[in-house]
Amino acid sequence: MADEPLAQQLSNLRTLLDDVDARLSRAPAVPAGLEDLKRSVDTLRTNMWAILSAGHGASASVRVERLKLRRAIEGIKAVRSGLTAPGATLHPEHVELQLIARELADQIGKLR
Repeated sequence: MADEPLAQQLSNLRTLLDDVDARLSRAPAVPAGLEDLKRSVDTLRTNMWAILSAGHGASASVRVERLKLRRAIEGIKAVRSGLTAPGATLHPEHVELQLIARELADQIGKLR
């Protein structure tokens, strides 16, 4: 697949995703690996959106990176808003996010 032209890979991927979507709609239970696939598809979707929004040229990669950062910031603000809402509940993912946020803050601090 890596040797195929990118346009052909995109076409094949679209066909495969359509097939998976149809099979999922008939699945009696959530299949193993679906959460991992969801994350991959979400990441791919975000990257494609950023590339399409940024266009091409010498600074396109910088624009893509900044668009990804904006999306991350929006997501983190939504989490923060949810935690300040009345009756907010902590989930295990909040703890994981907290650990990653600390590591990220440290890494950003080193680069400043």
